[in-house]
Amino acid sequence: MERRVVSFFALTILAMFLCILSIYTISEGDVLAETAQRQSSYRLTVAETRGTVYDCSLLPLTGESEEYVAAVAPAASTAASLNRVLGEEEIQELAPLLQAGRPFALALPSNVSGEGILTFSVKQRYQEKQLAAHVVGYLDGSGHGVSGIEKAYDGVLSSQQGEISVSYQVDALNRALAGEKASVSDTSYLGKSGVVLTIDKRIQRIAEEAAEKSLSSAAVVVAEIPSCKIRAMVSLPSFSPSQVAQVLDAPDSPLMNRALAAYNVGSVFKLVSAAAALEAGLPPETEYECTGEILVSGDAFHCYNSEVHGVEDMSAAVANSCNTYFVNLMQQVQPSLFLDMAERLGFGSGTELAPGYFSAAGALPSESLLQVPKALANFSFGQGELTATPLQITAMINAIASGGEYTEPALVEGTVDASLQFTSREEEKEPRRVLSPYTAALLQNFMKASVESGTSRRYSPAHGGAGAKTATAQTGRLDENGVEEVQSWFAGFYPYEDPQYVITVFSEEGTGGGPTCGPVFQEIADEICRQLGVF
Repeated sequence: MERRVVSFFALTILAMFLCILSIYTISEGDVLAETAQRQSSYRLTVAETRGTVYDCSLLPLTGESEEYVAAVAPAASTAASLNRVLGEEEIQELAPLLQAGRPFALALPSNVSGEGILTFSVKQRYQEKQLAAHVVGYLDGSGHGVSGIEKAYDGVLSSQQGEISVSYQVDALNRALAGEKASVSDTSYLGKSGVVLTIDKRIQRIAEEAAEKSLSSAAVVVAEIPSCKIRAMVSLPSFSPSQVAQVLDAPDSPLMNRALAAYNVGSVFKLVSAAAALEAGLPPETEYECTGEILVSGDAFHCYNSEVHGVEDMSAAVANSCNTYFVNLMQQVQPSLFLDMAERLGFGSGTELAPGYFSAAGALPSESLLQVPKALANFSFGQGELTATPLQITAMINAIASGGEYTEPALVEGTVDASLQFTSREEEKEPRRVLSPYTAALLQNFMKASVESGTSRRYSPAHGGAGAKTATAQTGRLDENGVEEVQSWFAGFYPYEDPQYVITVFSEEGTGGGPTCGPVFQEIADEICRQLGVF
């Protein structure tokens, strides 16, 4: 009896378990089916997009060109289709992938159609000859920004990343099942969102082409007056952002943005000296007779190439770039006022052009050092413990051309979404008065005299005139022939009446500001006139 009871109880428990299992299986059937379906699907990422960098007119600086990328699900005739655009060697390299049968992505030189092949046109991040390469910057192997705007706005450019992907039904070996249609997902349109710069592609191209004709290690900055928005920024030598590894150890440092690096200044700084003297109350008619040299504490300071300029007023001294005139002039100005003028005009301070993206601050001598007569003499014509960037020189010229108001340079307009609507805008830079309108007008006239009769005279634009200042900065370094290396500058505004643009040209080498950099200034001004109709 006891055995029968135990057996009956066991059978009852078993029956109940089977019933529960059956109910569970029925209720979970849809989930299990979905799981099975998911396990037999393979998703292939064909391309990923990154936010776009635009110029001031919303023309793309990145993603300008397109390339073809195919999603390949190997089938019987796939190799034959690919053979129409690929060479025999390339087909042989693909043989293991084709034999394995798993879907894969493949860059192609042109559009291809055929069994198992879906071809897409995708944006190529960089051009082989990338416009504004140093401004845009480049990416690392994981697709994150390393320099320039790519680094400064890495979060913005990668946050809305889209992609093109293809999903396949596959077997246990991830081989696409014959007869099953692939599913395409395309969110690449998200890559239209991005960052808008103040750069103008037309002016950037003009500046790059002009600089590349005659300069090697150099920089050009073009800014709009009075906003000081940067319309072009060039650094030479340039580089290809898609082939950075080739130039990492290059001796001429192609990855360095020379427009933001500090260099010896030379005679362009005489504009600061003249400004300080005028603001201190010295009249522009102040005269001095240049004999080619001046003694200060027993040391002789010479004009460039020991030129003798004779009797000059302030305008002639700027036009002729007379060193001795300014050594004598600045002995009549308190060093503290001189140094203050330099600081007000942007020297000694860096500029943040984008988040974490700074220009160099350069160097200014201390006020105590300027109590030393020889140090003050050097500072008077832009030598000694003074360095500045092409960007700082641009901002100084902009203040003069703007009637005495200094505006910090700007590079970014804001960010846009995929429909190119602004999602944020940078605040406009507020100008601050650093020179009286009277002083600014005099400096403009001095620079005009330089173009019409002084050291800049051979490089006047064809139309509209200009105001400019040259510089040949001594470096103290000798070349292999024992000749001192100099750094060359040509900076000014264009046109003279109603100035529109500041153009600063710098070269690490050359024979002087006029012959080395003047032709570049002239060509940029002429092309701006021709292509943009400025004058």
